[in-house]
Amino acid sequence: MRQPKSVFGKYGYIVFSFLVLSGCVSGQRPPVMMAPHLDKRVHQMTQLPLNVGLYIEPHLRNYVQDAPIKQDEAGAQLYTFPNFVFPFGEPLASKIEEMAKVIFNKVTILDNLQNTASGTNETLDGILTVGLKSSDIELSIEQSVWRAIGRHNLSIRASFLDPKLNKVWESDIAVEGKGLDVVTSRVEQEWWMTTGPKFGPAVDDSIQQVTYELAQKITTSKEISDYIHKEKP
Repeated sequence: MRQPKSVFGKYGYIVFSFLVLSGCVSGQRPPVMMAPHLDKRVHQMTQLPLNVGLYIEPHLRNYVQDAPIKQDEAGAQLYTFPNFVFPFGEPLASKIEEMAKVIFNKVTILDNLQNTASGTNETLDGILTVGLKSSDIELSIEQSVWRAIGRHNLSIRASFLDPKLNKVWESDIAVEGKGLDVVTSRVEQEWWMTTGPKFGPAVDDSIQQVTYELAQKITTSKEISDYIHKEKP
């Protein structure tokens, strides 16, 4: 705990002055970098013998969220920062697609749910739809120990439909992603000076969690299992 404090006791003013000048003059900052991975446990799940259409709602696929840094530590100097921008809809949609291709026999990406009957040449056994329900990103800096904490509360709603769009199964999935960035070296200090704290891992964590939970719920759903046995006796 002493090392981070001593580093920023000497360089803290320079670090934050640089961030303020580089970000607040323009009022913008580059989007937060995110690189989520698919949980390895998804590949261990039993694949379902279904040819499904996957429809990810545009609101989820294109979702971008910005979040401010909270600075409420007693006695700490307050600074003005531009919000951090998280374009996490695209990587979330990408991981949902990757997950679906693992747990289903075949997946066709659908652009329009209403035109599924005529919009694809594939014979679909069912349709999986996924939409964003809520997203809350909290960012904070604890100046006394110079660490940045990110939390991402993410929830989605998924439904499995038959080819005529009758609902077979539906579930809400909520997770909390967490990330911690602590400065312990000059290199990490310079990273903060140029780009700010690393808040991306909190969102990466939520994406990894929610795709795993979705895969687990689908593969263990009694409703979907009964549907498979009914359609494929």
